[in-house]
Amino acid sequence: MSREAARNTLLIQCGGYEIDLGPPDTYREARRIVVQLPDGLKQEANCIVDELAKHSGAEVYIHGDPSYGACDLQYPQLKATLDPDIIVHVGHTPYPEGIANPRLQPRGRPRVVYAPARSMLRPSTRTLEEAARLLVSRSAGRVVVVATGQHAHILEWVAGELRRLGVDAVVPKGLQPYFLDGQVIGCDYRIALAKGDAYLIVAGGIFHALGLYLATRRPLVKVDPYRDEAVDLTPLGERTLKIRLYKVSKAMDARRWGIIVGLKTGQYRPWLVEALRRRMSEAGVEYRLIAVENMSENVLRNLDNDWYQAFTVTSCPRIPIDDLQDYEKPVLTPGEAFMALEGRLEPYRFPW
Repeated sequence: MSREAARNTLLIQCGGYEIDLGPPDTYREARRIVVQLPDGLKQEANCIVDELAKHSGAEVYIHGDPSYGACDLQYPQLKATLDPDIIVHVGHTPYPEGIANPRLQPRGRPRVVYAPARSMLRPSTRTLEEAARLLVSRSAGRVVVVATGQHAHILEWVAGELRRLGVDAVVPKGLQPYFLDGQVIGCDYRIALAKGDAYLIVAGGIFHALGLYLATRRPLVKVDPYRDEAVDLTPLGERTLKIRLYKVSKAMDARRWGIIVGLKTGQYRPWLVEALRRRMSEAGVEYRLIAVENMSENVLRNLDNDWYQAFTVTSCPRIPIDDLQDYEKPVLTPGEAFMALEGRLEPYRFPW
């Protein structure tokens, strides 16, 4: 089902999402298009392919590999093989390149169309009442309300409902074009650092919520529109923070480090690598630079030996927390590595 809105935009409904593919003229001269989707939306890919086929004569490919965000567009691989004119990247807003490599030039890349995917779900009144109760139980005064990209369009409504229930709720302004009002991503919570006593996040799962707690260390309630439930995630955040601080304390005595350098175009951060190298040299510790595109426990085990005492990952700061938390040696985010090298546990620094 599709329609061209008055502003000449292709809006299609796929499953429980409304996806905005932009103006149809975008695709008319395209020779080859690649559609990238998060894993949770890949099963809706045929719907998008059918719509693009109506408005172009292009070959349309579904990108089956994982795409972890707008930092993971995989330009070099696609350019060297399929050589597409357009990458349609669904579900994520553009990634702030200044966080990655400011020297990265767009010349020669395929054009990228960022296609918002707005969930059509809304939490029930019962769930919002439970969220308000949980926030009041945490003695929350002002509550900052945020969401992942697919739910950001309902945040003003959510905040209004919370205010109706007696909660002082506010939606922080975004950073266009990178972040919508109230939008957070797994490695960037800058807009959520507004003055607030507690936070409410509208999102499924715990990935974004956990990052929000580590960035703010304030009481946190998650409203999940998929399960239609409200959950106090403060205890999980507190437990995770204790584990992270323990990892930092273990790394304080490390004299031999591995610096994991990301090879994804949006995860190669030379400025951050250089800052860590400089700090390690000042601290008199040794290090090795390890270039990795897809970091995992198996990759690390193949690289690890008795020389290494600690690692830091400069590609995605969620890898140490979500994928390598149980590794027997400290594997730290960049912010945690700076803490260890400076010999301090406060204030906690996440992510950079």
